[in-house]
Amino acid sequence: MVGHPLQELTVVQHNTTVKASTDAVTIRQATLADLPLLLDYRRAMAVEMDGADEVAVNRMIAALEPYLRSAIPEGRWHAWIAEPGGCGSVEIVQWVPGRLDPTPRRAWIHSLYIEPAFRGRGIGRRLTQTIIAWCRERGFGWVYLHASNLGRPLYESLGFEPSSEMRLKL
Repeated sequence: MVGHPLQELTVVQHNTTVKASTDAVTIRQATLADLPLLLDYRRAMAVEMDGADEVAVNRMIAALEPYLRSAIPEGRWHAWIAEPGGCGSVEIVQWVPGRLDPTPRRAWIHSLYIEPAFRGRGIGRRLTQTIIAWCRERGFGWVYLHASNLGRPLYESLGFEPSSEMRLKL
């Protein structure tokens, strides 16, 4: 569980306590001030997906922190926070123009993470739709991502399709 004050299953809104639903969730664009929370979510995602190799996770966070510290202000990394419940990011990368996507840049969705207590409430869908809309408004013709097994049904329901990408560990 990510260590921040929004871990509860309920949220207080207008002095009344209500169950956290997509109506009660606020999505806002993250700033550099949100970096500790973004790193906490990325850590939680890595542990959940790849196991608890603390050395590898710490190495990743140590490299990611300075990367995001420059990428966010430079406009290469954009993130959104769902309050309460999670976050999602898109990275804009330089890319070789191709037949289907002739622009020299790509939008890659990264680090979409919903805290376990908030899953199944549509928060991941809203974050993904927010990122897609942001990309569409900026003229991207395609959005790319690597899907976890848990996220694949959501992405497929939004129209994402598998591609021919492969990889080789060196």
